[in-house]
Amino acid sequence: MGMRGLAGKTAIVTGAVGGLGAATVKRLVEEGCNVAAADLHASALAELAAPFKGKVLEVPTDVRQPEECERMVERAASYFGAVNLLVNNAAIINKHYPIAEMPVEEFDRVHAVNVRGVFLVLRAVLRQMIAQDKGGSIVNISSVGALRANRGTSPYGSAKRAVLGLSGTAALENGQYGIRVNSVCPGPIDTPMLRPAMNNPAGDLNNLFKHLAIPRAAQPAEIAAFIAYLLSDDASFCTGGIYPVDGGLSI
Repeated sequence: MGMRGLAGKTAIVTGAVGGLGAATVKRLVEEGCNVAAADLHASALAELAAPFKGKVLEVPTDVRQPEECERMVERAASYFGAVNLLVNNAAIINKHYPIAEMPVEEFDRVHAVNVRGVFLVLRAVLRQMIAQDKGGSIVNISSVGALRANRGTSPYGSAKRAVLGLSGTAALENGQYGIRVNSVCPGPIDTPMLRPAMNNPAGDLNNLFKHLAIPRAAQPAEIAAFIAYLLSDDASFCTGGIYPVDGGLSI
């Protein structure tokens, strides 16, 4: 049985061709959603959309640019008739340096996507949802790195903490319009983005996470399932929440 209130709705998923983004697109289509899949990589978007036979709209988008975020929302609303859901997922990781040695350019590069991009997408989608006057549900993807510090990750960790602040403010401001906004903080996920960061392009990542209460990395589909729950009417009284989905890493 599917989750309540998702069938027939339109979702935007940013960072759609990455491991978590692609899994989320797949899960939402399975739940009966139409999905506007946004990412920088047009050819990968076409490959992602191909199996879904018109249920997935490819929207190449640079989330750092306000006009592109606005165009993305306009295309989704025009093609599918409305925008009801958002998974604000686009993000990059930083090259590891201690703060004392962190290049300003590296800090700015990460914040341009992980904070500015999240804000610009959130702003554009909120404007559309308010204008539609039909409510909506938004999940901003933060990270367990927002809840606990890690050496060498000051751009990423600070950006993901900023996502929590944006989410809380958006929840307070937009509940009056029937719009819910929540944050998910994934722990380690076995994705192409994580493997280079762990210097483990092909090996068994689970060996690196034996200390977790659930001693392994997550599969993207496990995180996507929780995202779908928060978007659905099954989570109708949840807003402003911060939800670790991390195998117990934040305990």
